[in-house]
Amino acid sequence: PAPPRGAPLKAPQPRHDQDATDPASSAYLIPPSDVQDICVGNVLSPPTSAVSFRMAALSADIPHTTSLSTTNRQCSSGLQAIANIAHAIQSGSISIGIGAGVESMSSDPMHELYDKFPPQVDWEVVQNCRHSRDAMGCLIPMGVTSENVSKKYRLDRSALDRFAAESHRKAARAQSLGKFRAEITPVGDVSRDDGIRPDTTAETLSKLKPVFDKAEG
Repeated sequence: PAPPRGAPLKAPQPRHDQDATDPASSAYLIPPSDVQDICVGNVLSPPTSAVSFRMAALSADIPHTTSLSTTNRQCSSGLQAIANIAHAIQSGSISIGIGAGVESMSSDPMHELYDKFPPQVDWEVVQNCRHSRDAMGCLIPMGVTSENVSKKYRLDRSALDRFAAESHRKAARAQSLGKFRAEITPVGDVSRDDGIRPDTTAETLSKLKPVFDKAEG
């Protein structure tokens, strides 16, 4: 698999006057013992993902009495995790919880996902059911779907490259003005979105090779 992209995260270091193992330390936004439930959104996860998340929670000094679950809602798993925790708080089941999301799309073979990991279904039933076309359509990767949408609505590659470059320009300007600062809680030495490319241009983007439709993408 391809190596994960983005800047490496350095673990936050507590100040010399703080004890990171002390729940009352200001190194924490809230005492870890106050967290009653955790929900983590993740789509393309290995069979041991729930164990990984549990180990991460315990490593963060969250007690073993705090429950943890994972959720998979295609393309919005992190948002669903937040909704699950919010609903639990609204219903009175818990008072404090963590809704999180984690994914490394660059580590997943999206263009050959179903070839390497085909769904475990009864293919005869699926291919002959009343909604077989829709059911089999679930095998179309999102990248291929985007190519199909582009063809259907006659979206020109150069126009899309210009739109993407303009999006990066707007995002870079908003970042320089501090528009995102209130939305990001620094973790270690990471305090800003490193996915914004202020120097990219439509010409630069046009040189990127298509991944899904290599002939016309």
